[in-house]
Amino acid sequence: MIVQRTIRLKWILKIDGWNILFFLVYGYLICTLNAHSYFENLTFPDAEISVFGIAVAILLGFRNNEAYNRYWEARTAWGSLTNASRNFTSQVMGYVRYPNSQIPALQETITNIHTEIIYRHLAFLNAIRLQLRREETWQELKPFLSDSEYQELSKAANKATQLNHRQAQRLKELNMMGWIDEQAYIFGLMESIKAFFAAQGSCERIKTTPLPRQYGFFTKSFVWIFVLLLPLGLVQHLGWGTLPIYIILASIFTITERIGQRTEEPFERKMEDVPMSAICRNIEIDLKQQLGESSIPAPLEPENGVLM
Repeated sequence: MIVQRTIRLKWILKIDGWNILFFLVYGYLICTLNAHSYFENLTFPDAEISVFGIAVAILLGFRNNEAYNRYWEARTAWGSLTNASRNFTSQVMGYVRYPNSQIPALQETITNIHTEIIYRHLAFLNAIRLQLRREETWQELKPFLSDSEYQELSKAANKATQLNHRQAQRLKELNMMGWIDEQAYIFGLMESIKAFFAAQGSCERIKTTPLPRQYGFFTKSFVWIFVLLLPLGLVQHLGWGTLPIYIILASIFTITERIGQRTEEPFERKMEDVPMSAICRNIEIDLKQQLGESSIPAPLEPENGVLM
């Protein structure tokens, strides 16, 4: 996610640099041909080109609005994961306790169970992040899991689902052992598990269901038809003044189209994506502080104005 207010020139050149260079060469070619009277007997309908440009702008606006809706839905899903994670930790700390109040509580045992559950949840969140980005660095989950659980997880196709499922099984075990009251188990902890599955499903739906390809294909096609016709309508009125105006107008259209294209897929580890790494780190900080741990990692900081 780009966090700085101003967009750097190198970012613009990265996403549209070759197009800008093409507009420079193409515009220069059209101006040169016009200067040598190649278009003397050829009149281009500049008014119709303007109307076509308005239609393309409307189509661009629609497509980019839908792309942003996908991004915002993705960010909302991770916001739900953040809120539900904090609530889940409070539930675990409050609901998971010794079944027999007559037995002196062994604080170390309680702490170990709380830590096991919360760390498994942190592994679940990071597994979602890795799966959405299609990264294979599963060793990042090792600090949150026991060796046996980590080895068992390596066989799972959907590791995040298996971790949340294992969490549900563990809570059921504790409930049957009397560690969790029935009401707290059903209407508290299991509702949180359900919320985690729902947020994961929302992210997977966005990841596996792209914006209908016809929107992207025809929007890009119409943009390029327009920018190729545009200098032919300008040059008969502006002459060599066409070149700078054409480069600016054509770049506006193609950059806007590229922004929509890059925004519609929010889980690809691009500069504009949902900052899942930073969100996972912030959740880890909150949950470890709720556990009362003293070793707390630092938040991730933006690098060159980009937060991942």
